[in-house]
Amino acid sequence: MVSEENNEFVEDKLSLSEFLVPDTPKIKEIKNIYENEYEYSEYLSEIEFSIAEYYYKENRKVTDKDVIKALKNIKQNRDKPISFFEKALEIKIVKTLIEPLEESPLTDHEFILVLDYVLWVVDNRSWLQDKQAYVKWITYVLGFLSVVEEKKYESQFKKFARKMGVSGSQVDMLLMKKEMTDDFFGDAGLFDEEDLFEGIIDKTGILDEDRTADDLETGFFLMTDDEKFNFLLDKGPDYVELVQSYISELAEKEDFEKLQDFYKKLSEKEKKFFPLHLMVGTVYIDKDPAFAKSCFEETLRIASRSKEIPEEMKGALKLNILLLETLLPEELTEKPEEKTDAGKKGKSKCKSRKKASNQDVESEEDI
Repeated sequence: MVSEENNEFVEDKLSLSEFLVPDTPKIKEIKNIYENEYEYSEYLSEIEFSIAEYYYKENRKVTDKDVIKALKNIKQNRDKPISFFEKALEIKIVKTLIEPLEESPLTDHEFILVLDYVLWVVDNRSWLQDKQAYVKWITYVLGFLSVVEEKKYESQFKKFARKMGVSGSQVDMLLMKKEMTDDFFGDAGLFDEEDLFEGIIDKTGILDEDRTADDLETGFFLMTDDEKFNFLLDKGPDYVELVQSYISELAEKEDFEKLQDFYKKLSEKEKKFFPLHLMVGTVYIDKDPAFAKSCFEETLRIASRSKEIPEEMKGALKLNILLLETLLPEELTEKPEEKTDAGKKGKSKCKSRKKASNQDVESEEDI
């Protein structure tokens, strides 16, 4: 009889790709699993459950960014031995996927689509403006929280949702609390689009094969790089958070050539869109401080001329930029006249110290 330890050793030598089957032309045509979640619920549930359990039982400090990194790493290295994965969350997700993949294998393309779907769900909670928006939500939804913790979470969620103008019925659907039953991930379960999206977004065309930019704020994560670029070039000012997300994504990938192209084209098209300059300046603080400073100056120039921006907001913007400029090299934050004045002040101080010294000598002589 083979021991569990031996089984684990064998599994560690294998890769996830070895549990996948070849793609077919028909499978390759599938662009996403939106509205077909039930077919993949076995795999989705394993991933989501692993994340929630890891957060609740092992690491309360794990963030949505950690989850995204883990899922992306699994996707990019699915052909590596399972022992390749070192982060606890990655190991947990990978190992829980082995059994369902053994019993009912996915194709390589389907496996990528499953991971992309979970990544989309994580991204879809970013409006909550919490580093742990998704992990807290999925832990709540899957029933890990105690009664006290549940009430606290619901209270905080509803309070923030009200500030965002979300109605009570929409809040209930977004919270989507379900009892933990065997068919939780089945009909009317976690991935049932009727429960999740009805009354909140128009599902027509969203994430389907003919998806268009007008429908895609919710599915932004699943766009190709070119789709993101063109969508934000066309609709950027209407989706400020997505612009920020895209700029951060390009900076993280160190694709500064594309970032510059995006910045140039959008700033030429939307001359009054001052947040763009602030976002770009922020990611260039370390890479190109002089360019970052010019972006901050452009932000203030556009904002100061706008009659639509309240003076209070202009003041807050200026303060934020002053704080950001403290991260720049000192020579970039000093104006030429300030340097000249500083030099003059320095010289006058030296003279005054000399005079004081002479006066001290004279007074000593008098004594």
